Amino acid sequence: GFTCAAANEMEAERFQELAKVMKKKNVKLGEDPLSCLVKMVTLHGIPKDLDSYPKDLLLFLSPSDYAATGSCRQYFANIGKANLDVLQKESSQRKQLLLEALACLKIPGTQVNEENAEILGRLVCDLDGEYIKTSGGNLLKQLSQCESFLPDQEEAIRSVISSGNTTYGPPVEWSAFTLNELSGLIPVFDHSILQKIPKNTLTLWLKNFAHDSPLSREQLATIVEEILPTRHKRANGCPPDKQITETVLNDDLMPIYYTAEELHACLKNVSLENHLSQILTYPFSVQQLAELKGNLDETYPDGYPESLLPKLGPLVSFITPEEVSKWKITSADTLAVLLKDKPSDDQASAMIKRYVDLGNALNATALNAIGTKYVCLLNATELNLIDSSSLKLASLNPSACSQLTKDILYAKAKRAFSDQHYLPAYYELIEPYLGGAPGVDLRALSKDNVNMQVSTLAKLRRDSLMSLTVAEVQGLLGMNLGDLEKWQHKSPIREWVQMQKQSELDKLHVGLTGGTQEGYMNIVTPKYESPSSASLGTVAMALHLLPALLISFLVMSV
Repeated sequence: GFTCAAANEMEAERFQELAKVMKKKNVKLGEDPLSCLVKMVTLHGIPKDLDSYPKDLLLFLSPSDYAATGSCRQYFANIGKANLDVLQKESSQRKQLLLEALACLKIPGTQVNEENAEILGRLVCDLDGEYIKTSGGNLLKQLSQCESFLPDQEEAIRSVISSGNTTYGPPVEWSAFTLNELSGLIPVFDHSILQKIPKNTLTLWLKNFAHDSPLSREQLATIVEEILPTRHKRANGCPPDKQITETVLNDDLMPIYYTAEELHACLKNVSLENHLSQILTYPFSVQQLAELKGNLDETYPDGYPESLLPKLGPLVSFITPEEVSKWKITSADTLAVLLKDKPSDDQASAMIKRYVDLGNALNATALNAIGTKYVCLLNATELNLIDSSSLKLASLNPSACSQLTKDILYAKAKRAFSDQHYLPAYYELIEPYLGGAPGVDLRALSKDNVNMQVSTLAKLRRDSLMSLTVAEVQGLLGMNLGDLEKWQHKSPIREWVQMQKQSELDKLHVGLTGGTQEGYMNIVTPKYESPSSASLGTVAMALHLLPALLISFLVMSV
């Protein structure tokens, strides 16, 4: 619940105490709150006890800032244990951290030994494919902890694993314990690697370790596909030893017992409804899931009953918009369960439309189900059906949506939070919707010490941003004013800077350049549709003709 707006209410010393408690309680903070936190903690200089603060705070500092606390090796050992994903992958900050780490550890080439890999920790996730190939198996332990990889990293990991020149040996010799140590890399393994791992190793791993694995159901399904026979024959009836019984339905290894063809034959006359929620958590392959859906289609030829909809899980990906149009989605809870399975935009749009067409309200439950992922799919009619009070309990961020969507939702959010307008919490509530705010509302906010992030400023309505003065932008940004210099060459901040007098920008003392010099006028052509664009053209033409008109006037006067 920590917000930058609350930071203004506390003295720096008290604030440092708060930050230290955050470490003890292992509080998880995002990029914006951490960025604010570091500015407040270092307001009167860099503390000499940085190890008393959350490790994630160090992501926004440098080894030189840490010098009074410890060595650069110690600094990067802490960085390696921090939540590096707070910073966007491929961001300039992450790249700079990695370069400084390699310099600190005196790694001249692209080979990293195990000791340095241990210090780098999660920074290993940012090493490119060349480092991974050259370092052999030294990085695999750390790489298995990474959230995601770039294509060249994936290719390098496969190359190292396939070579067999690691402490783990070649895949053909792996045990279930070996596979478990590298389980974080399984999503990177392709068929050429998986087919070399003994099938009994894959089966043992599924039985003994898959429960505690971070892998998704879909990722586990790739292992199931490797275990099943590669040659598929259409089964002539269900084999006697493969009858689907209660015991089979309760066994989470059911997918490895049946090919898709055997499932097709053995599911006849089997009712899945009572077990559907359970068995759809099992790692069935795409072909097996298609057979399960086929069984439901045969059972319910006129469309699925509403009681079945919340149980569909991964089968949602097979559903067509035409099928959705037959459903009865009469509760927001049902809509929430369906959207939780991350259907495609077309499917989600059909589900929301069906829900609304049946006369259901877009209440807080429905809006939270729609969430930021699908809010941009709502059309103007659906948006106008939203009751403003519902936004009080909903968590939406329409910043990536069309301007019309942002305008409609801002007006509703402003009404929803109007009773908290004079409280510090108001800004945090209204901030996701500010992309639809008119200039007059932003000018009012500039007097409230809101400490707006520059990233938020850049997402404001373009005409609203261009109407703000230097002093008003300074009021909005507060302690984040210094970050404006990093954004000055990016649109639309660049265009805003060009419209300001350089003398006014200089008063900010943050290094902004490109403003209008005294005696000159910058006319920035707007790159957005505006009702006043025609009048702007007229003004530009008038300015162009002004010298000729003045000369004519003087001649006439003489």
